Amino acid sequence: MKKILSILVVMLMALPAMAQSSKITAKVIDSETKDGVIGAIVEVVSKSNANYRKHATTGVNGDVAITSLVADDYTMTVQFVGYTTYTKDISVKGTTALGTIELVEGVAIETVVKEVQALRTSQNGDTVAYNAAAFKVASDADVEGLLKKMPGITISNGSVEAQGEQVKKIFVDGKEFFGEDVSTALNSLPAQAVDRIEVFNKLSDNAEFSGMDDGEGYKAINIVTHANMRQGVFGKLYGGYGYQPNIDGGASTDLAFENKETYKPQIGDVTSHHKYNLGGNINVFQGNHRVSVIGLLNNVNQQNFSFEDILGVNGGGGGGGHRGGVGQYMVRPQSGVANVGSIGTQYSGTFGKDDKIKLNGSYFFNKTRTRNKSVIEKWYEAPSPEDNLIQEGESETKNYNHRFNLRFDWTINKNMSLMSRTNLSFQGNDPYKQQYGELSGETATENNLPFETLYSGSYGSSRAHRFSEFLQYRVKLGKPGRTITVDGRYSIRNTPKSITNSYSSLETIFDPETETYIPELRYLVSKAPQKEEGIRANITYTEPVSKNSQISLQYRYDLELQEILKDSYVTGDKYDITGLSPLPEISRWTQNRSSEHRVGPGYRYAKDRNTFIANVYYQYSELDGYVNYEHVDKKFNHVTYFVMGNIAFNPQNTIRVFINSYTRNPDIVNLQPIYDVSNAQYITRGNGNLDASYNHRINFHYVRSNIEKGRTFMWMFSGQITQDYIGQKI
Repeated sequence: MKKILSILVVMLMALPAMAQSSKITAKVIDSETKDGVIGAIVEVVSKSNANYRKHATTGVNGDVAITSLVADDYTMTVQFVGYTTYTKDISVKGTTALGTIELVEGVAIETVVKEVQALRTSQNGDTVAYNAAAFKVASDADVEGLLKKMPGITISNGSVEAQGEQVKKIFVDGKEFFGEDVSTALNSLPAQAVDRIEVFNKLSDNAEFSGMDDGEGYKAINIVTHANMRQGVFGKLYGGYGYQPNIDGGASTDLAFENKETYKPQIGDVTSHHKYNLGGNINVFQGNHRVSVIGLLNNVNQQNFSFEDILGVNGGGGGGGHRGGVGQYMVRPQSGVANVGSIGTQYSGTFGKDDKIKLNGSYFFNKTRTRNKSVIEKWYEAPSPEDNLIQEGESETKNYNHRFNLRFDWTINKNMSLMSRTNLSFQGNDPYKQQYGELSGETATENNLPFETLYSGSYGSSRAHRFSEFLQYRVKLGKPGRTITVDGRYSIRNTPKSITNSYSSLETIFDPETETYIPELRYLVSKAPQKEEGIRANITYTEPVSKNSQISLQYRYDLELQEILKDSYVTGDKYDITGLSPLPEISRWTQNRSSEHRVGPGYRYAKDRNTFIANVYYQYSELDGYVNYEHVDKKFNHVTYFVMGNIAFNPQNTIRVFINSYTRNPDIVNLQPIYDVSNAQYITRGNGNLDASYNHRINFHYVRSNIEKGRTFMWMFSGQITQDYIGQKI
């Protein structure tokens, strides 16, 4: 029985093979040259079943074969670019040889070209779109070069502003690109890949989820690429070399203090005679996954880093207990002659059904050496003493930065989502500077001197690392517009190494041996390790009250901890602290705890493109800490507000107004009346009677676009009033 079943199975399997044993063969040639046509498509379609079809491509000499066909009647077509399509009905049974098929060249038609003026801009709501084709740039330009051509967009020192506001993030085809590193993002894509540039007001993640603007949005740019650039590999590489002859006397200019005993040269040649610039980028776009790599190496002062690339630790002093203190040491790139080496990579992709998981990560490394030389001359007139000040100086800063960012978004289902933001950075900063000045005039005469000497300098080294993690869970509670958002953030910044060696002139004295006036110098060594931590928790509830309006209630708690131990030693010119104790007058131990509670309602109305938002918050802040074991305890109460209105007369005519207030609390050093004499020329102390500064700000934006004429008109103004301003009295 088993043998019979096996035979039946084999026979059943063989029937389809027997039924599809037919095939056709042919040769496709050019009707005039008689040469074989390679790459022509030959297709056969069954007349009895239109869904049954097979095709093949001609090979060498135009030969083609279609095998495993069911015996039947077919319609055969042969197609190739530039030839008229060949059609023939055939009957296939067994092996059918069709012989030679001649293709006839197609009829040439005259090319018709219609030229129209490219539209430069268009507007839809608060989004202004620039047509990239309407702006001419060099063939090897990057996106930054393209943006510089567009009205309303300015780029300076790595910062991008659009419509008068700073651009915080760059998106490519709607996907975040290089995190908050705007400058690197703009240098990673070639201009020829861009179809249009969209400038818009990006809502915060919470606002996008709840549908209620919380006033924490920001200006963003979306780079829309050409459809044919969203698949494949593209990029650019470039390099250049030049030689600059010695036209300025070689090394550093002779400063007035170079022959002094205390001068210790730190800088070599200000500029190298050999100039080089190497760089490039490569982008791999495949479906939902994109990888970009960028690199740069030069000594021609091309800097492509963002604000976070310089660790501007100012000697480890003071420190800020105000909001955002964790990132206070990040400053803009400085002017000067810079050598730059950097490399960065960016990945973005989506996973799962309906792209429910989104992953975006980037790594960036930057190393810079920036040098400056300066000469300043000032004249002072009545009512101040009539003096003349001449200063010369030079500085050099060596800096490196490793930065990693990871963004994870998971849409659990249509009602729930989870978001994570991770940031990690390692930084190093080695600054050096010195300055010499002479003050002549009435001030010096009053002290029986021909002039007063202002002489100072420093060099140091700092190392720091920073980590932050943000988690957010959002859920919709059935009714559209009813949501709860819970999020938390933890951040830490640790500077275990911060050393500064400095010197400054106390006064000008007369040296009888040399019969010259020289500065009396004080040499200091300062060590200021510090640690800062921040915790934030937030919960927001939104409730719809009508088809076009919502109300909200938010509570937020912030806690910041900071500790700085600054030990300063008065030494000799060798900066040797062996056997020395920190000098109490110029040393400082600072520890503070700053907390804030904020709670308040909000209201939003939106219909068509018109929006009105109003939020009011009561905030209670408390600052508690010590400066040199002197206790400081201060409490602040304020009411802040945020109002935003957007009026869209039509898609090309929009007015947007922001009115808001915010506070800035004095830090613990501002409040403690202890003299800071670390710099003998600038002695300061705090004021225990300081109150928090209360700031009121208004921003007005009007945008009108004329699509037909390719014109965009923008009018913007802003104003600010500050109550209880915190400053310095000289």
